[in-house]
Amino acid sequence: MKNFELFTCLSFILALTSCYRDSEDEISVNDKYVTFNFNLAGVEQSSLTRAISEPSNLLIIDKFGDEVTSDTKTSLAPFSLPLDYGRHEIYFVAADKIWTSYSTAEWKVEWPSSHDGLSYVWAAHLTLDVDEDTSVEDIMLPLIIANVQVKTLDKVPATASSLHIDAPDLCKGLDLLTLSGIPTDTPVNYSLDLSRGTGNTLRINLFTFVPPTSCIGDISLTVLDQNTQEIAAKTLNEVPVQPGYISLYAGYLFSDGISFPLSYTDDWSGTNSYGF
Repeated sequence: MKNFELFTCLSFILALTSCYRDSEDEISVNDKYVTFNFNLAGVEQSSLTRAISEPSNLLIIDKFGDEVTSDTKTSLAPFSLPLDYGRHEIYFVAADKIWTSYSTAEWKVEWPSSHDGLSYVWAAHLTLDVDEDTSVEDIMLPLIIANVQVKTLDKVPATASSLHIDAPDLCKGLDLLTLSGIPTDTPVNYSLDLSRGTGNTLRINLFTFVPPTSCIGDISLTVLDQNTQEIAAKTLNEVPVQPGYISLYAGYLFSDGISFPLSYTDDWSGTNSYGF
C-alpha cells in the first residue's frame, strides 16, 4: 500500500513538472513585439513637402520560414509587429498612390496603367534576426521610382485637341525580390486633352519603376486635331531611367526649332537631360 501511495505521489509530481515545462516551451516561442520607425530617402524632406505629402499607403510583407504574412497601414507612423524568434525577411513598400494588387506568391505589386495611376514610391527589404534583445528598428526607405518628363520648347497650337502616349514597356509593376520594375500585363497607352492648354508649352510626367536593363524602350507621342488628324509626332527612343532621377526630354514638337538638352533643377536627387 505504501508503495502504491509513493508511486501515486511521484506520478503527480511528474505530471506537474511536465505541465510546467510545456508552459515554458510555449513562452519561449511567444511573439516579440518589434517597433519600426521610418524615414524617407532620395528626396530632401524640406523639398518633399512641396512635392507631395507623406505617403499614406504602406505595405508590409513578412516571410518567416515557409510562412508569409502581409499587412497594410495608412501612414508611416511608428508601429509594432509581433514577430517570432528567428530570421525574418520583411519587405516594405510606401506609396503615394494605392496599388491595384499585390501578390505574396509572385512577390510583386502592381499599380493602374492609367496616366495618374502611379506616383512616388519608396521600398526596402530588411533581413531581421529576432531575439530577446530586438526591440526597435529604424528603416530608411529609398526612393525607387523614376520619372520621365517631356517638355516642349514651343507652344501648343490652337488646332491641337489631344495627345496620345504609347509607352508599352513602361513599368508599373514592382518585383519585391529585386526591387526592380516589371511591365504590367496591359500595355501603357492613353490620351490627354490639350484643348485647354493651347498657347502654352507642354509638360508630361510619366512615372515608372526601373527594369534591370535601366531602359523602358520607346515612348511615342502623337498630337491630333479635332478631326483626329495628326499634326505632330515624336518618338523617344530607348528611354533610360534611374531610381530617384528625372529623365528630362526637351525640344520642339510643333515646329522645326533646334533640339537641345535643358538645364533643369528639381527636388529629386538629380536630372538627366536629353534633347529631341
